[in-house]
Amino acid sequence: MTAARPRFSIMHVVLEPRYSGAETLVRDLVRAQIAAGHRTSITAFRPSQANFAGELESLERHGCELHIPQRNLGKWGRLSWVWAAVKNARPDIVFAHSILPSVYTRLALRLTRRPAIVTVLHSDDDLSDTALLRLERLVYTRNACVVGVSAKSVENYQRRTRGGVPAQIVQNGIDIAHFAEPARVHRHWRDRVYGAARDEIIALQVGRISIQKQQHVSVEALIRLKTQGVCNIRLVLAGACGDSQYKEKVLRIAREGGVEDRVHLVGTQRNIAEMLAGANLFLMPSGWEAHSVAALEALASGVFCVFSGIQAFEDLRSFPGVAMIGAPPTGEELGHCLEGVVRSEAWERRHERNLDQFSMSRCAAEYMRITEEFASIDSSL
Repeated sequence: MTAARPRFSIMHVVLEPRYSGAETLVRDLVRAQIAAGHRTSITAFRPSQANFAGELESLERHGCELHIPQRNLGKWGRLSWVWAAVKNARPDIVFAHSILPSVYTRLALRLTRRPAIVTVLHSDDDLSDTALLRLERLVYTRNACVVGVSAKSVENYQRRTRGGVPAQIVQNGIDIAHFAEPARVHRHWRDRVYGAARDEIIALQVGRISIQKQQHVSVEALIRLKTQGVCNIRLVLAGACGDSQYKEKVLRIAREGGVEDRVHLVGTQRNIAEMLAGANLFLMPSGWEAHSVAALEALASGVFCVFSGIQAFEDLRSFPGVAMIGAPPTGEELGHCLEGVVRSEAWERRHERNLDQFSMSRCAAEYMRITEEFASIDSSL
């Protein structure tokens, strides 16, 4: 008879519950871990963003223990908060997502041997900040393991820390059906979400309004298209404002280029699956990424995608209905690419893509393998 697999207490630490890559990954991992019979908890250092509160309530109803503060915690408050959360939840393993939550977690638990702590690197260079690097070099040995969402994230971490902590690569995963199913009724969501005119092309970009995501490149492309007589594209920018000065720059470029009425900033949205289902194009001219959840979601929806030719997107090049441009791209280059897509009517087709390698079930299984390898069972403080 095969021995039963152990049940674990698993904690995830994030900076702020919100609709962003790391936090939505945690949400989906917790769902999978609860379904597999494990105890789960989430600890944060900032209150949840209002539109993410429903996600936390749903997780809590299914048994996830939440340690979410009512106000932003200062430096010392974060240390005592995570200590109390760990003491209460008694996890066997802690996955600390992104370097800042991980540093605070390891500082709080630096004098203990348990629970095991796994740092998850969600960007391609989490330690480019010198102050964080100094802190990391003080506490890096408290890691049981470091997980990177890409090879580059692990390479940069190891190069900067010069440490010998075990490292593994676990690419992000998504609930493929959640994004594929709505796209089967594209016209329904096109009408319901966008109210698009018959000949209007909806180009969607998802991500924080920030220089990393390069929304200004998409606006410059729209301006170029206008000069070429292509005036039926609406650019929809969905995402929180990560840089108010940059947002003003994007709006100024649109205004000065005469396309302000074709650029819609809609903020953070909960219905990304439906927005993708109704869109005709997905744009991601990012300057840098590690491994983008938004890109995977777009691929699952079947929408025609345009990505910058950065290393993080190399695995996506071979999928049908994908165009790759420069790294980083210019508005001129993106505009030229989009003109070809519009003229060929490639935007009208949806694309079937096999994304099994990026499924949440695969991702959750890899996190469970790490849990089984490193968890400190029956931990005590």
